[in-house]
Amino acid sequence: RVIRKEVPQSEILILSQYEATEMRPAALQAGAREYITKSDVARDLLTAVESVTQHLIASGSTPIQRSAPTNGEPKIRERQINVSPQKQAEEANAWLAAVVESSDDAIISEDLNGIITSWNAGAQRMFEYTKAEAIGQPLKLIIPSALYDEETRILQRLRNGERIDHYESIRLSKSGKQIDVSLTISPVKGSDGRVLGASKIARDITERKQAEEALRKIYDELEFRVRQRTAELERRTAQVQEQAELLDLANDAIFVRNLDARITYWNQGAERLYGWTRAEVLGKPIDDYLKTQFPQPFADIRSEILRTGSWQGELIHSTKDRRRITVASRWSVWSDKQGKPLGFLELNTDLTEQKRAEENLRTMSGRLLQLQDEERRRIARELHDSAGQMLVALDMNLATIQRDGANLNHGAARACAESLHLVQQLSKELRTISHLLHPPLLDEAGLPSAIRWFVEGFAERSKIPVALEIPQNLGRLSPEFETTIFRVVQEGLTNIHRHSGSSTAAIRISQGPEAIRLEISDRGKGIPAGVQLGLAGAGRSGVGIQGMRERLRQLGGHLEIQSRRTGTTILAVLPLRNSTAMDAQHAVKLAS
Repeated sequence: RVIRKEVPQSEILILSQYEATEMRPAALQAGAREYITKSDVARDLLTAVESVTQHLIASGSTPIQRSAPTNGEPKIRERQINVSPQKQAEEANAWLAAVVESSDDAIISEDLNGIITSWNAGAQRMFEYTKAEAIGQPLKLIIPSALYDEETRILQRLRNGERIDHYESIRLSKSGKQIDVSLTISPVKGSDGRVLGASKIARDITERKQAEEALRKIYDELEFRVRQRTAELERRTAQVQEQAELLDLANDAIFVRNLDARITYWNQGAERLYGWTRAEVLGKPIDDYLKTQFPQPFADIRSEILRTGSWQGELIHSTKDRRRITVASRWSVWSDKQGKPLGFLELNTDLTEQKRAEENLRTMSGRLLQLQDEERRRIARELHDSAGQMLVALDMNLATIQRDGANLNHGAARACAESLHLVQQLSKELRTISHLLHPPLLDEAGLPSAIRWFVEGFAERSKIPVALEIPQNLGRLSPEFETTIFRVVQEGLTNIHRHSGSSTAAIRISQGPEAIRLEISDRGKGIPAGVQLGLAGAGRSGVGIQGMRERLRQLGGHLEIQSRRTGTTILAVLPLRNSTAMDAQHAVKLAS
């Protein structure tokens, strides 16, 4: 602003490392002719310098000089000097060369034959070849032989005038070291608009790649440990159930209560688990200490033990230090020689850590599902906003060429028509993939519209007609509820298509005062009995079924599978207490 105020006719060009979107408008408003970020030097700088040069040629230059400070502020004065266009161009080119040479990134130019025509200091530092060694050599000098075809494809794209941003690849230094690089490649055009070569900016991302690889290894190791720990917990539980009573007595809390619920035996395992010594509890009512929380009335448990001789389940107990712990409890009847019941032997295994680990796993699973949905939404948006728009542009270009087909020979006209058809088909498939990843109707119009759209597309693709029943008054639910129901429908129909052999399918959604019920049924061959047992076992179901169960569990719901030889029905139930209506924040977002 000071320069513009003191020297209003000067031309100001700002080169900055700050890439924030708000910086350029602020710079232009302050009086700069252009604001160029460091990462876009190769693309934008020459154009900006040419613009400034042409302006100076037309109006004369205004060099800026500084004189002695006045009142602590430097005084800026100007002197009008007419400089020839050739001098202006020389100065602009010299300044441009200095900027390129001072860049930390490797900036390289090549012709359309892949021959290096310029090589800055950054390239020398990165690849270890001097300018004299590099210029005139094929760019394949720094490309691994396995990636030669990649360079050929890049040159072809450049001939078409295409710019390539942030393309990650591998290059070789003079000493043979592999370097991970991010490439920004721009075509260099002559005054007639023809592509003469390319300007490449290579940024060393080796450290970033190494960090990503280290993080991946850490994640893999953590994942392996979680699987290992889960398997270990499953094995340990199975061993506890199968081991002999003597081994159980050695490792768990064992005590005996008589029919009056007074403690008559208390082993060292019980002392370690609960904190009370044998002397403290013998002869005392057990409820004074453990304050047991039963999963059902104790009278029912007592009746079952006396009838069958045993009982097992999970209980919640108190310890001496007032902690509440969960135990796997196995009860047996203690009888005299005549078989008369005297009391109950109770064997308890602490499940507190296991429960905590299971809860952590469930939390992690829920987070992974959330991240999966977010990533699907992001990819769908990228496909629509980036690749989709490119295909639209390509479609328009091909349509223009086809309209002017009189100048094309028969083969070229046919190739153009075929290409246009392929682009249109690809656009349709890309739009379908994008909507399957995350249907925009789910956010914009709600669950009923999104499900109807998916069912129609599924029926068209699979040739399986689907009978759909949705309440007319089904209102908006929270985004989590709508996404969960949609994903269950999506997975259920996919399973019908892949596994059932059914020629039809049916979906029914009903809303009661307390819950929403979703039924997906088919008339296929049903699920084999052995597979049904696997589906009923925790952790043994397939990824799709397990994902549906986990999504529903995160919202307090559950999944049931009923299968016969005449078909299969999947029932998903979600309690409405967690989502009676769409939350206000989501409503405001949709309204805007």
